[in-house]
Amino acid sequence: MVEISSFKGYIYNLEKTGDISKVIAPPWDVIDEKFEEKLQLQSPYNIINLISKNAEPADVSVKFHKWIKEKILIEEKEECFYFVNHKFKVDGEKKERKGFFALLKLEEFEKGNVIPHEKIFEKYKMNRYKLIEKCRANFSPVFMLYRDENFIFEKETEGEKEEITGRINDENFSFGRITDRKKVERIRELFKNKKVIIADGHHRYNAALHFYLDNPYPWAEKVLVFFVNINSPGLTILPTHRYIQKNISFIDKRETLGNFFEFIDVSSIEEMKEKMKENYDNHSFGVYEKGKFFILKLKRREVIEKIAEKHSKNWSELDTVILHEFIFTDIFKIKSNEFLFHSSMDYLMDEYRRKKGGVIFFLNPIKKEQFLKTCYSGEVMPHKSTYFYPKVPSGLVIYKFPV
Repeated sequence: MVEISSFKGYIYNLEKTGDISKVIAPPWDVIDEKFEEKLQLQSPYNIINLISKNAEPADVSVKFHKWIKEKILIEEKEECFYFVNHKFKVDGEKKERKGFFALLKLEEFEKGNVIPHEKIFEKYKMNRYKLIEKCRANFSPVFMLYRDENFIFEKETEGEKEEITGRINDENFSFGRITDRKKVERIRELFKNKKVIIADGHHRYNAALHFYLDNPYPWAEKVLVFFVNINSPGLTILPTHRYIQKNISFIDKRETLGNFFEFIDVSSIEEMKEKMKENYDNHSFGVYEKGKFFILKLKRREVIEKIAEKHSKNWSELDTVILHEFIFTDIFKIKSNEFLFHSSMDYLMDEYRRKKGGVIFFLNPIKKEQFLKTCYSGEVMPHKSTYFYPKVPSGLVIYKFPV
């Protein structure tokens, strides 16, 4: 059974900080040094001061409590859920995603109610663990998915007042509270027979769980979560592309790859995108090297059948699996730590022009059905198989442990 609850969050005092857009940020793991500098310049109170991977947890604790004392951050007067309407564009198409902040009672994955879809890296988990240990707070939520064909949360929150509006990157959002006790209870009841899937924030969840296991007290048993219905039309999964920066050549391997894949030469990145969409169900990949674009389309299913000898059929059908388990491992003999990952094709093209070498592999996004099948089967996907867009902002609400 999944147990969620409302809570008294800590929120920014906008009378002191000004526009909410200046003090929020994406999750820590997608912020590079250049972006961090930009966030620091936006406001001395930007949440990056509390979530940066470069920050010393003990220093963060001092700053966090100083902000509370100075009423930069203020505690809410009553318990509630907090909803966010996120408006954004993907390939020119307008979308809207609605979700809400709540607390989730921590459970080990073995119970089967909280489902991961990616592997955990110990060093990243420990980074967040130390932050929890020193601050006794969650500054960023774990982004989680649940399934509800009846859209109960969405119906319960129709017409709720949007109290704060803001912008992050190219996305607009509105933020409000759900205080009606009957609505809160109906939403809470919805989750009693649900399983939830971690979309983003595996290391944050694991850090919170292991802190609780090390400190098995009631005040440590919950974690801040942002929930989105996986049936929502606004839930968007982008692919994460791979740039291999080492000195290898895709073109030199063309003859070998030709035994398993059909090659389609394309003239531009736009044509490559279109051909990838057209061949979505044919396990196709875009490739760029030395000013040339290509499409690789699988023509021999023995590749998948070989992978399926050790894994499930569904897992073996994933494009990221074919890319990692066959193209990278068998053809190029490269390891996963030799990639630069990014969801933006343009970003990786800029990196290629700057570094003048290597090969970029572009992927189609995973289908929701594939994602769910893999999660419910108990298998985890290759690293960076999904990119749930947009990221949930950090800083809209903070959960401070009641201790």
